[in-house]
Amino acid sequence: MTVREGDRIKSILTEKTYVVKMIKDSVAVLQSLEGSTHVWTETGNLELFYEKVEREEVLNVPHPPAMERPLRSPLKVVLDYL
Repeated sequence: MTVREGDRIKSILTEKTYVVKMIKDSVAVLQSLEGSTHVWTETGNLELFYEKVEREEVLNVPHPPAMERPLRSPLKVVLDYL
């Protein structure tokens, strides 16, 4: 499997999707789609533990949950204060 910077790959162990942020020599740095996790691994591990993700699959990743309380407009906040 040939992987370049910017490609999206999915761990076959955790099924978490990552973006390849950097490849230098035999090391790859991966970042989760949410941006909360970084993985530093050897490029040889990419073929063993990861698979390439097609663009359509990435679009089907669920978004983080929405805020429980809806935002109030600034005007409503001022009027409530008065």
